[in-house]
Amino acid sequence: MPSPADLEFRELAPADQATYDAFVGQHELNDFAQAWAWGEVKGRGEWTPRRAGLFRGDELVAAAQVLFRRLPLGRSLAYASRGPIVDLTTSAGASERAALFDGLEQLCRRERAICLKLDPCLPVGNELFLALCGARPTPGQEGRFGGTQPRFVMRLDLRPGLEAVMAGFKADYRTRIRKSERRGVTVRQAESASDWQAFYNLLLETAERQQFTVRAKSYFDAIAAELTGACRASVLLAEREGRCVGAILCIRYGHTAWYLYGGMNDEGREHYSGYLLQWRAMEWAVEAGCETYDFRGVAPPEAVDSPLYGLNRFKSGFGPELVEWVGEYDVVLDRLGYRAFTSLLPRVKSLLKRRR
Repeated sequence: MPSPADLEFRELAPADQATYDAFVGQHELNDFAQAWAWGEVKGRGEWTPRRAGLFRGDELVAAAQVLFRRLPLGRSLAYASRGPIVDLTTSAGASERAALFDGLEQLCRRERAICLKLDPCLPVGNELFLALCGARPTPGQEGRFGGTQPRFVMRLDLRPGLEAVMAGFKADYRTRIRKSERRGVTVRQAESASDWQAFYNLLLETAERQQFTVRAKSYFDAIAAELTGACRASVLLAEREGRCVGAILCIRYGHTAWYLYGGMNDEGREHYSGYLLQWRAMEWAVEAGCETYDFRGVAPPEAVDSPLYGLNRFKSGFGPELVEWVGEYDVVLDRLGYRAFTSLLPRVKSLLKRRR
């Protein structure tokens, strides 16, 4: 479909970062994975970030950050993680969607991408306009667990204010927060590399106890180095009698804050530091002007036997809303390459999960 004459698609340069982040950060579909600085984090690894925008005159009206990863035979995989950022819910956005998708397709073809993978923060039930733009559901999304990014998340509305937010907690959660404070647990923001190391040590300890894999320290070093501006990371440390007993990593971008990782030792668990850390993170988010606190991934609500269901039980006690996103979609650019790609899907999904 030809783009309307008043719309211009173009790749963005570093000088455009402030304009890009101002638009994406305040968009209803915003996610830190579409933040310019997050692309820099991923660029320290095996992905190459490219940013593009759709302009009407001088106004940015749609955007996407696309990560490219090289595949064999000179091909690539294109991934707009938690994107694109465009009206995907109303017919009024048809011209902007068409122009953005057309521009992104041309960009991806120049990079010899076999497909453009999308997984926007779009609630389930809004798939129509993705389909009209030529995107199809990614095969191999087993039930409702599939996908590179979490399909189910829990989100807490901060707009009523902190007093109302805490009133929405389960009664025993409020009690545990107060007990944690009475038992001498305090929370502060990380200020140094040694503070980030303390967080990582607790994450490793938790991973060993709960039997999950932790990313390399270099990944968190990249987050600490790159997420210092419009997209900002913060480690919150829980301490008791001078000892670090718990820590969490959060990111804020635009109107939303996200809880990414957390760890604690036995002392921290005994004294409910995890509950106090979440409360302090919400205070940090509200102080920064955020309207939503996103607990990130949980298991599907019916998967009560899943080893992940403990996340549902813990996070739900803070009173958030369970949200299901539409999942992953692909715009196929090379049918033969895509068929080979999907036939190797288990291995591909492992590759993709390394970019979370």
